[in-house]
Amino acid sequence: MVAEAMEILHRSHLARICVSEVAGVSVSTPLLIVSGSEESMGIRAEGISRIIHWGELRIIGDQKITPPVAMGSGAVCHHDQGLTSIRLPLPEDLEGLKGKSMVIVENMFELRRDPKAMASSLSEVRRVCGPETLLMATGIAEPSNMALLFYMGVDVIDDTLAKSMAARGILLRPEGRFHSDAPLEELERANQGMMQEELELVKAFLVKDRLRELVDQRACSSPSNVVALRSFDSKCWENTEEYVPVIGTRFACNTPQSLFRPDVVRHRTRVLQRYRAPAHKRILVLLPCSAKKPYFTSRSHRRFIEAIRSGDHFSLVHEVIVTSPLGLVPRELETFYPAAHYDIPVSGEWTSEEVSMINGMLKSYLETNHYDQVFSHLGDDGLLTQGIELTDTSLGSPGSDEALRNLDDGIRRACSEHKRVPGMIDRVNTMESMLRYQMGDVGPALIEGCEVIGKYPYWKVMEGKRQLAMHTPDRGMASLTIEGADRILAEKRNLVHIEDFKLKGNVFAVGVYEADPLIRIGDEVVVVQGDSVAAVGVAQMSGSEMVALSRGIAVKVRHKSK
Repeated sequence: MVAEAMEILHRSHLARICVSEVAGVSVSTPLLIVSGSEESMGIRAEGISRIIHWGELRIIGDQKITPPVAMGSGAVCHHDQGLTSIRLPLPEDLEGLKGKSMVIVENMFELRRDPKAMASSLSEVRRVCGPETLLMATGIAEPSNMALLFYMGVDVIDDTLAKSMAARGILLRPEGRFHSDAPLEELERANQGMMQEELELVKAFLVKDRLRELVDQRACSSPSNVVALRSFDSKCWENTEEYVPVIGTRFACNTPQSLFRPDVVRHRTRVLQRYRAPAHKRILVLLPCSAKKPYFTSRSHRRFIEAIRSGDHFSLVHEVIVTSPLGLVPRELETFYPAAHYDIPVSGEWTSEEVSMINGMLKSYLETNHYDQVFSHLGDDGLLTQGIELTDTSLGSPGSDEALRNLDDGIRRACSEHKRVPGMIDRVNTMESMLRYQMGDVGPALIEGCEVIGKYPYWKVMEGKRQLAMHTPDRGMASLTIEGADRILAEKRNLVHIEDFKLKGNVFAVGVYEADPLIRIGDEVVVVQGDSVAAVGVAQMSGSEMVALSRGIAVKVRHKSK
């Protein structure tokens, strides 16, 4: 029994809580294997080798005297019942790993001093294995890096490093390593106890889809962890992003590495690559963020909105919020994830990384989206907007009555040179921009020839009397109807093809035979049977997972075709 035995219960980016059956042994991950144990799963030293006991299987692991990773040659060893072990460096041909029940990386311990290689190796093995395979990394886990290892896609770890450190008189804690004069047995118990405590904490964060916050905290415990996380974020983003939802809960960005969270990077990428400002907007106003999300619910932004929209010219004005770590958030995207969900410490000071990111993003944004005039109401010292031609209306204090009057006057003068834009054109073009961010090039096709009715943020896309989609702040994005799905079907995007059976409720992975690989967890998807729309709903898996896995809900159905 291999891939068909796995079911994912909870996930947080690449990390997951899942149940599976591997070589006749039922397991639940994330899993910690205890060395020296006489249980059915354990690692024991026998002569010069370490033996992994897994049920009735005995897998001979790396020996005490072996060539180091830098000098050795990688190898793949296929065992019984879907188990495979791999020795680093990575062999050229890894395709044999795909679809296995579990892959064991034997000599990961050797990369403890090469965190970049550790991150890239784990990412590549995880990518090739696919979501249906459990990944075990031996000899490298300790309390300070457990969260990071699970975050990078490892499912199973062991405590051999913790025991080795105890033998050297080192006490392990999530915050780092400490020398101790305690007896060996006491240190072993302490280190194993900390491993168990950290495992429970990882599970708690994972269930809430907030593991990245714990990873950011723990990474600071050692330089190697920081390097591994930075390398994983920068070099392995494409392998990770696929498993990162487009919806989520509130999260904190309390460390500099939060700038490189995959969901944060995806937002910045989509703003610069997918998104286009509403075509009729002629005046850009840059606004500071607020602690309360969405921004429009905050007192400061209600005052900004009142000043900007005090006349019938406001449809010409485009509001863009400048913030870290997201960079730029156009007003119409403020209910989307992650714009409505992040928390940051506000000190009034910007780091050099934040300044560089925002300034570079703003310049790139203005190369693609053209305005007649740009107003800055940020109140900063000009670092964020350095090299950009604009008018500062903040007077050093964006929320003051004087500054708000100054903003109002400046906008009125700028807009006086342009014709007023009808409200319907404003809503349609703005909704098209929102749909571009959400669905890419499919967005314009969904709204073509339609009207948008309702009061923001409750907007409906209407084709005559037929509703195609609706945007609400609770969902944070546009939700499709069956009629809207027909348009998406013609564009051949976000489609989930299912077998010929009577659809009674949600769509399970076992019934999916093809899915758009660009689908992410939380996306609006169209369920297709044959050549027709069978249902619309929300993806509970990425597109590749829907095809690879045989258990679990693939699509939570909202509407079914009659």
